[in-house]
Amino acid sequence: MARMSNRDRIARAAEEARVTAEEKTAKKATKVAGPKKVRAKKVVVPQRMKVVWDVCSPTGASVKQFGYADKPAAEADALARTRSSGRSHVVRANKVPMED
Repeated sequence: MARMSNRDRIARAAEEARVTAEEKTAKKATKVAGPKKVRAKKVVVPQRMKVVWDVCSPTGASVKQFGYADKPAAEADALARTRSSGRSHVVRANKVPMED
Protein backbone atom coordinates (compact mmCIF):
# COMPACT_ATOMS: atom_id res chain seq x y z
CA MET A 1 0.00 0.00 0.00
CA ALA A 2 1.29 3.40 -0.91
CA ARG A 3 2.04 6.03 1.64
CA MET A 4 -0.70 8.56 2.33
CA SER A 5 0.11 12.21 2.36
CA ASN A 6 -0.77 14.31 5.37
CA ARG A 7 -3.51 16.04 3.35
CA ASP A 8 -5.10 12.67 2.53
CA ARG A 9 -5.00 11.56 6.18
CA ILE A 10 -6.69 14.78 7.29
CA ALA A 11 -9.35 14.42 4.60
CA ARG A 12 -10.02 10.80 5.59
CA ALA A 13 -10.31 11.71 9.30
CA ALA A 14 -12.70 14.57 8.45
CA GLU A 15 -14.86 12.25 6.32
CA GLU A 16 -15.00 9.62 9.11
CA ALA A 17 -15.96 12.29 11.64
CA ARG A 18 -18.72 13.56 9.33
CA VAL A 19 -20.12 10.05 8.85
CA THR A 20 -20.16 9.30 12.58
CA ALA A 21 -21.86 12.64 13.26
CA GLU A 22 -24.56 11.82 10.69
CA GLU A 23 -25.08 8.40 12.28
CA LYS A 24 -25.50 9.97 15.72
CA THR A 25 -28.06 12.49 14.46
CA ALA A 26 -29.96 9.75 12.63
CA LYS A 27 -29.97 7.65 15.79
CA LYS A 28 -31.30 10.56 17.85
CA ALA A 29 -34.03 11.25 15.28
CA THR A 30 -35.29 7.65 15.44
CA LYS A 31 -35.72 7.76 19.20
CA VAL A 32 -39.26 8.53 20.29
CA ALA A 33 -39.32 11.25 22.87
CA GLY A 34 -41.88 10.29 25.49
CA PRO A 35 -43.31 12.65 28.06
CA LYS A 36 -40.83 13.54 30.76
CA LYS A 37 -41.66 12.41 34.24
CA VAL A 38 -41.82 15.27 36.66
CA ARG A 39 -40.88 14.43 40.21
CA ALA A 40 -42.26 16.44 43.03
CA LYS A 41 -39.54 18.03 45.10
CA LYS A 42 -39.40 17.04 48.70
CA VAL A 43 -40.33 19.89 50.94
CA VAL A 44 -37.81 20.17 53.72
CA VAL A 45 -39.48 21.39 56.87
CA PRO A 46 -36.91 23.10 59.06
CA GLN A 47 -36.81 21.52 62.47
CA ARG A 48 -37.40 23.89 65.35
CA MET A 49 -34.56 24.05 67.84
CA LYS A 50 -34.33 25.34 71.38
CA VAL A 51 -31.35 26.34 73.51
CA VAL A 52 -30.57 24.48 76.71
CA TRP A 53 -27.66 24.88 79.10
CA ASP A 54 -25.33 21.90 79.48
CA VAL A 55 -23.11 21.51 82.50
CA CYS A 56 -20.02 19.87 81.00
CA SER A 57 -17.20 17.96 82.65
CA PRO A 58 -13.55 18.75 81.90
CA THR A 59 -13.62 16.19 79.08
CA GLY A 60 -16.51 18.05 77.41
CA ALA A 61 -19.17 15.44 78.14
CA SER A 62 -22.56 16.77 79.16
CA VAL A 63 -23.29 15.95 82.81
CA LYS A 64 -26.65 17.68 83.26
CA GLN A 65 -29.04 19.80 81.18
CA PHE A 66 -31.03 22.84 82.24
CA GLY A 67 -33.70 24.81 80.38
CA TYR A 68 -32.88 28.18 78.86
CA ALA A 69 -34.52 30.10 81.70
CA ASP A 70 -32.53 28.14 84.32
CA LYS A 71 -29.08 29.52 83.50
CA PRO A 72 -28.39 30.65 87.09
CA ALA A 73 -29.21 27.15 88.34
CA ALA A 74 -26.88 25.65 85.71
CA GLU A 75 -24.05 27.96 86.75
CA ALA A 76 -24.63 27.12 90.42
CA ASP A 77 -24.58 23.39 89.64
CA ALA A 78 -21.34 23.77 87.64
CA LEU A 79 -19.75 25.66 90.52
CA ALA A 80 -20.87 23.01 93.03
CA ARG A 81 -19.49 20.20 90.85
CA THR A 82 -16.20 22.09 90.44
CA ARG A 83 -15.84 22.52 94.19
CA SER A 84 -16.75 18.91 95.01
CA SER A 85 -14.54 17.24 92.41
CA GLY A 86 -11.71 19.75 92.14
CA ARG A 87 -12.01 19.66 88.35
CA SER A 88 -13.52 22.61 86.50
CA HIS A 89 -17.02 22.15 85.11
CA VAL A 90 -18.39 24.66 82.60
CA VAL A 91 -21.80 25.78 81.35
CA ARG A 92 -22.27 25.60 77.60
CA ALA A 93 -25.24 26.53 75.39
CA ASN A 94 -26.52 23.68 73.24
CA LYS A 95 -29.26 23.52 70.61
CA VAL A 96 -31.61 20.55 70.75
CA PRO A 97 -34.74 19.74 68.74
CA MET A 98 -38.03 20.88 70.25
CA GLU A 99 -40.54 18.26 71.28
CA ASP A 100 -43.90 18.54 69.57
